[in-house]
Amino acid sequence: MKTESDIRKYLLEEEERLSPFAKKSSESMGRRSPLSRDPFRLEFARDETRILHSPPFRRLKHKTQVFLSPDNDHICTRMEHVLHVSSISSVIGRCLNLNIDLINAIAKAHDLGHAPFGHAGERCIDTLLKNEGVKQGFIHEIHGLRVVDKLTNYGAGLNLTYEVRDGIVTHCGEKFERRVAPDRGRDLLRLEEIADHTCHPSTLEGCLVRMVDRIAYLGRDLEDGIKAGLVKKSDVPREIARDLGTENGKIIGRLVHDLIANSIDTDAIQLSKEVFQLMNRLKDFNYDRIYRHPDVEVKAQKATRILDVLFYEVMRILKAVRRGKDTRAMSSFVKDAPSMAVLFDFIKNTNYTDATPHWRVAADYVAGMSDAFAQRTYAQLFLPSPVV
Repeated sequence: MKTESDIRKYLLEEEERLSPFAKKSSESMGRRSPLSRDPFRLEFARDETRILHSPPFRRLKHKTQVFLSPDNDHICTRMEHVLHVSSISSVIGRCLNLNIDLINAIAKAHDLGHAPFGHAGERCIDTLLKNEGVKQGFIHEIHGLRVVDKLTNYGAGLNLTYEVRDGIVTHCGEKFERRVAPDRGRDLLRLEEIADHTCHPSTLEGCLVRMVDRIAYLGRDLEDGIKAGLVKKSDVPREIARDLGTENGKIIGRLVHDLIANSIDTDAIQLSKEVFQLMNRLKDFNYDRIYRHPDVEVKAQKATRILDVLFYEVMRILKAVRRGKDTRAMSSFVKDAPSMAVLFDFIKNTNYTDATPHWRVAADYVAGMSDAFAQRTYAQLFLPSPVV
C-alpha cells in the first residue's frame, strides 16, 4: 500500500520529466502566507482548486464575453471562455512538456478581474476612475490580482503562489504578439507595483496562457457573430476562410498546430509569421464587423449607463450609511432595495479602513458584479415596483 510520502515522491518524480523551460512546483517561490504541505497535490494544483471553488470564478458564468446577457444558451459567456483557454492551453502544454497544473491555475484565474458587461464594462469603470483622479484607471488583469489577493474570502484572498499571481496580472499585453518570451528576472515580490500592460509573464506557462487567450476567443467570437446574425460566413475574407476557416474548431486547430510546431524546444511561445498575419486579419475582421457592430455597441451603451449610475449611487450610499456604521440607514436601504444587503455584507467583510476612498470600494463592488446582479440592483434602486 502506498503511503502519503510515496504519492508525493511520485508527483515530484513526474515533475522532473518536464521540459527544462517548465516551472516545477519544487521551484516555486511559494505563497505570501505559507501552508502546510498537501500529501496529494503539489502547489500549483492546490491553486487551481482554490480558484475553481472561489465565488469570483462562479460569477463568471453570468458575465459577458462579447454579447451582453444573451438569450441564446449557445453564446459564449466569460466562464466558457476561461474554460476554453484552460483546455486549449493544456493540450499545447502537454505537447511542449510544460507544467499543466500551473497552466490550468493561471488559465482559470486569468479573467477573475473582469467587470460585468465585458470590455464595455471595463472601459466604463476605467473612465469613471480616471474621472475620480485615478491615473491608472481600471485594467482587468491588474484588478484580477486585487480580486485574488484582497477581495475574496472576506478580505483574506486566495493566498495563491507567486507564479500564478504573476500569470494573472501579466496575461493581457498591449497588442497582439507573434512571440511571447518569459521575463524570468522580474521580481515577483513586487507584483502589486505593475500598473500597465508592458510586463511579460515570468514563466513559459504564463506566456502560453497569454497567447492562447487570443486563440480561444477569435474563432469563438466569429462563430457567435454568425449565430447572432451579425455576419455571414460569406462575409469572411477569402484568405481567412481558406487558410484558417470559418468555424471555431477549425480555426483553433490551425492556430494550435502552428503554435506547437514553432514553440517546441524553445523558451518562447510563438506563431509562424504567416499564421500570425492570418490571425491579425481575423482579429481586424472581428473588430470591424462584430465588436463594433451597431447592435453590439447599442447594448454596450445601455450597459455602461447602468454601471455609471451604480458606481455613483454606491458612493452616495456609502456616505449615507457612514461606511456601514449607521445601521438604521442601512436597514432603510435594504427595505427599498434588497440587493443592498450584499453591499453592506461586502464592506463589513472586506478589509477596508476609514482611509480607503469611496471610489475604491465602489469600483471593487461594481466590478465584481455579474451582468444579472448589476441589472437586478439597478432595477431595485431605480425602477418602480408594485405596491400590492
